[in-house]
This record gives sequence, C-alpha cells and structure tokens, in this order.
Amino acid sequence: MQLYVIDWSFQNSEDQFYATNEFCENFKKGKFNEFIEGFELKFIAHTPQNGSGIIICKAKDTISVLNLLKMWRNNYSILFNIKPALSNEELIELHSSKEYWSKD
Repeated sequence: MQLYVIDWSFQNSEDQFYATNEFCENFKKGKFNEFIEGFELKFIAHTPQNGSGIIICKAKDTISVLNLLKMWRNNYSILFNIKPALSNEELIELHSSKEYWSKD
C-alpha cells in the first residue's frame, strides 16, 4: 500500500462550519475507525484557524483515496492536495539504491 499525505483547505468559512459539524458527528459515531478495504487512516491534523489540515493514510491506489474524499469535496468545497509519500524505511532504501543514475 502507498503512503499518502493529503493537505486540505476550505474555500469559505460557511463550508468549514458545516463540514466540521459533520466530521465531529462522524467521529463521535466511530465512523473513522471503520474498516475500509484498501485504505488505512493513520492520522488527521486540523488547523481550524485557517480552515485547513492534513491527512496521513495508506491506500492501495489514488482512486481509493479520491473515492473516499469525493463526498467531502462535493458537499463542502474542500480542495485536496494528494501527495504520494515515503516512509523512513522507503526513503533509506531509495537513498541507498544504486539502480538509477548510478555512476558505477
């Protein structure tokens, strides 16, 4: 599974208000702890003072991520910046690799 770092930002404070209410209700009901095939939520950080935040997750592919974010994007005008990322171990493996651009 691929690690993803997703930045989000609201386009207006009204959407932020309504989305925050829905998020809190879903969180209280444990919906973010439910098993979703091909997706694993690692962490969510909120910065409500500027209407943004970060999601860290693992997913089998970008389509899985886009499908999960679709409802939030469609209902609340949230912009998502989805970036594949590397774990510490993957970064070390890449840095130690001599497969590409090697002078040897």
